[in-house]
Amino acid sequence: MAFFDMHTHFLCGVDDGAKNEAEMHALLRMAYEDGARAICLTPHFNPYLFGDTSAASERAFERLRAYAAEEYPDLELYLGHELGYYDACLSALSEGRCRTLAGGRYLLVDFSAFVSFAVLRQGLDRLLQMGYIPVLAHAERYRALKHRLKWLAEFVACGGLVQLNAGSAVGDFGKFEQKQFRKIVQADLVHVISSDGHNTETRKPLISVCLPVLEELVSPEKIRRLIWDNAYAIVHNERV
Repeated sequence: MAFFDMHTHFLCGVDDGAKNEAEMHALLRMAYEDGARAICLTPHFNPYLFGDTSAASERAFERLRAYAAEEYPDLELYLGHELGYYDACLSALSEGRCRTLAGGRYLLVDFSAFVSFAVLRQGLDRLLQMGYIPVLAHAERYRALKHRLKWLAEFVACGGLVQLNAGSAVGDFGKFEQKQFRKIVQADLVHVISSDGHNTETRKPLISVCLPVLEELVSPEKIRRLIWDNAYAIVHNERV
């Protein structure tokens, strides 16, 4: 079974992902061996934590793409950012410093796990109003959504999308995240499942770990959409 991993931190030297070229290559190999045949590289864009990662991530991406062309010729690579939402982020988006997913309308965006519901809602509403299609990264992490799946459904109805981390299905990020993963999947409010892989030890780039859980909860057709079809549509700027 092939996976499209749409949320990854493999690019070295730009954020809290791969620390060097060797780890960047190791992450790619681990993902490929797990079944990934398409990957979107999404380094963090949060100038307060990592500086402006636009130019550095593009350079790292070009190196990784050249390496992948030699080692994994059937692997497709795309470039984007994971926007850590902040008040002035719209200027970074309009100037092209913060990338959407593969240059289309879809934007991967995250918040602190303990963000207030008001800030989360305001930020996502603002992005929708500006014409972006926000993909809420690792939605199972936000404590503000524990009792607000009705609002999450409203966000989806307004055009927003939801991404979950594969490792959360098996408790890699904690019990809260594991329970929320199941609730969001059962409520049919997820569009993409990704690894959010950062390293080869504690945050591995694996999607296969979630398959037994998904097989309990949804149909094979739905699994296919979550691990490939929807991510493919997103990076090709097609309707999900």
